[in-house]
Amino acid sequence: MVQYTDIHLEDLKNLSIQSFTGVLINDLYPFLFSELDKVETCVENLRNDYDVDVLSSVNKRIYREFDEMYRKEKLVLFPFLLKLDEENKKSESCAPFKTTKQHYTNMMQAIENAKAIVADFFVSSLNIQCLENIQYALQGIQDNLTNIQQLKDSHFYKKYKSCSGCSNL
Repeated sequence: MVQYTDIHLEDLKNLSIQSFTGVLINDLYPFLFSELDKVETCVENLRNDYDVDVLSSVNKRIYREFDEMYRKEKLVLFPFLLKLDEENKKSESCAPFKTTKQHYTNMMQAIENAKAIVADFFVSSLNIQCLENIQYALQGIQDNLTNIQQLKDSHFYKKYKSCSGCSNL
């Protein structure tokens, strides 16, 4: 497996759809899942001193939405795109694009919610590192997913979309 630090999102534009989807599924997404695991560890470390149930619940929602997006891309959307690429066709349906985009949107809203919750925590010398780690990880996940989504939309999905409803995704 390639290390995440070896991957530059700008370089992904030049990949074939098959290579691009492989990098997402095998390298980038596992890295982002590991970052979510780090957030969960930090949240659990705060449990002794704070009521983190709401934050923990929001973090679980982020993880669920990301997992749903990952599974739908891996099992439905990416195979669909590879088939379209092989046949040199465009999609007649917006559904595969919309379902994964909905999970992305839900996840981004949950990340914003989690960042707001963490920002409201009382900062002390005992918890500052954990709170900073959570904020940093959430911001990094959000930035990476935003960049990846923009890359998917502008360099890969547009080639396969044909209906007017898809163009605004």
